Amino acid sequence: MPRKSQAEDEAENRLIWPPPHAHQLLILLEAFVKKTHGAIPNIKDFKVMAEKLLGPCAKRYRPAQVKSKYHRMRIIYSKFKKLINHTGFGWDFDNNTPLCDTDVWDDYCKANPGVNKFKYVGLPDYEMHKNVFEKSNATSGLGYSSANPPCDVDDEENIEDRFLHPDNGRSDDDEEAFQDYIGGQNSGSKRAGPSSGRGRGRKKRTTDADCVSAAMMEVASALKSRADISMASQRLHSETVNNEEEFSLAACQKIVDSMGVTPTAYLKAMQYLMANKEWRGVFRRMSEVLRWSWIASLDC
Repeated sequence: MPRKSQAEDEAENRLIWPPPHAHQLLILLEAFVKKTHGAIPNIKDFKVMAEKLLGPCAKRYRPAQVKSKYHRMRIIYSKFKKLINHTGFGWDFDNNTPLCDTDVWDDYCKANPGVNKFKYVGLPDYEMHKNVFEKSNATSGLGYSSANPPCDVDDEENIEDRFLHPDNGRSDDDEEAFQDYIGGQNSGSKRAGPSSGRGRGRKKRTTDADCVSAAMMEVASALKSRADISMASQRLHSETVNNEEEFSLAACQKIVDSMGVTPTAYLKAMQYLMANKEWRGVFRRMSEVLRWSWIASLDC
């Protein structure tokens, strides 16, 4: 049997799991994670969820289908999270979609298959996905997502601490100098207690600490300036793009294309959007669940 293409696989998944059904599963998963404090569901848990889905979905799912959908959602969220953390894009906070040139986006899609649909529709129920699948918000080095707001004071100190306190190859003297600056608040470091042998060289270590303090202050200032400039640029770009695309028929068409609706529903939706320009902006801001309901109402 020939292998299914990615588009065919996604179309089949939408038939088995329409967006309203996937939303109901996310509600159950979110409640499970909250109740179990982040545990990963097993086949018994999927069986319980399958039974609970019967009422709101009016469809009986097998536990194996629920498990498969869970892992599919986890992979999709992982791809979207990677997109958010990509520092080369701006971000449309209203639609939760990336902002970048077409060539840049095409290159990113080639390197990361399966993300093209996020260009115009983002990830529906993103916060629910995050609550279910997020394990850690840690980032490495000075990396900072283009989708994040500017750092506040605490964030800046955390970034500096991760960068300047890697706990690799530091001597006791260096450790004490750093601790003198941050007031002993670095919980990841082990600081030695008072000792009579620490009296010698105190003046030199204090001087070193002053130098480190000045360097860290300079890094903090640079980080804040970079974040402020980045956010100002993103907001300006976002406002410009939003004004241009608010009533874009092409943008609406791409959203309808990505939904995989029937040809009849597709034509009715496009005819309505062509005739009613003011509805294009409303359609673009709808959640995926509402878009499906709206298109279904046209098909009546």
